[in-house]
Amino acid sequence: MSKYLSFNDIVFKDRRLLLSALADLGYSQIEEGDTLPLFGYRGDRRSETAQIVIRRQHVGPLSNDIGFAHAKDGYRPIVSEFDQRTLRDGHFLVQLRTAYSERVVEEVKRRLHGTAQRQVEGGVVKIRVRF
Repeated sequence: MSKYLSFNDIVFKDRRLLLSALADLGYSQIEEGDTLPLFGYRGDRRSETAQIVIRRQHVGPLSNDIGFAHAKDGYRPIVSEFDQRTLRDGHFLVQLRTAYSERVVEEVKRRLHGTAQRQVEGGVVKIRVRF
């Protein structure tokens, strides 16, 4: 049984942008509620709860539910150790943060009626918004 990990250093401030970023990664089957329980890969109910949940059957074989718990500063991911190691070759949270950041840039660009210029330097992506 894989233990759930809470990532307190990762915060997604905007619910709508988080849902859009999850959809960008292919996770559009999402449940929302006040205290939704998380389930392990065998269907066992865990003690952790979240407000946004991707159920395990939409994640992958042998996966657990993935949750996002609401805190005062935004939504924090709750991911099992197994899924943290295996989901998207261990890069799920990195890819989600990237998709979320790109959604934030699009929102800023839209609000400012500006343009964005994307530049990749090694492994770093720099985005400059002009208005």
